[in-house]
Amino acid sequence: MLVVLLGAFALLTRPAPTPRVQLSGTVLKTPKPAPDFTLYTAGNRPFSMHDLRGQVVLLFFGYTRCPDICPQTLYQLAQVYRRLGRPNDLRVLMITVDPERDDPDTTDRYAKLFDKRFVGLSGPPEAVARVAARYYVYSRREANGLIDHTATVTLVDSRGLIRIYYDQRAIADVERVAQDLEYILANGGTF
Repeated sequence: MLVVLLGAFALLTRPAPTPRVQLSGTVLKTPKPAPDFTLYTAGNRPFSMHDLRGQVVLLFFGYTRCPDICPQTLYQLAQVYRRLGRPNDLRVLMITVDPERDDPDTTDRYAKLFDKRFVGLSGPPEAVARVAARYYVYSRREANGLIDHTATVTLVDSRGLIRIYYDQRAIADVERVAQDLEYILANGGTF
């Protein structure tokens, strides 16, 4: 009888399992380390991915002359960021896919049009191409000067792991993305 009572007590007092939240975007079953890089922000100041360890990062590749997807995505990210109260442990980065025309000052100024805490990055074309390839970002200049490119937003958690890819449809649901981030930030930047 004592064993039964102790067993019942153990079942009743153990913590309930944490509910799994249905996150939007494409959640990686096996997270992978975010490749480190150093590019440049305004004033040609070096900016490295490893400096952001401990923060959640939303990483987007775009360019300043983009007529539609890039400003739309940055606008949506700014809405998410503001909805969360502009938390210090969340960083939004834009890396240009057009380093020939987007120098570090231009790219950072463009990112800051959407929120003053966003960071725009550029660098030598070869360096930007290496970073893009390591993040599986495709880009190709069209004859009209526009650039066809991958338009996903990559979520890197506080441990430096790639956890979620948001395509354009997912990032457009600002409320869902904000809920994802609220959950992730409340859990120390990871899940």
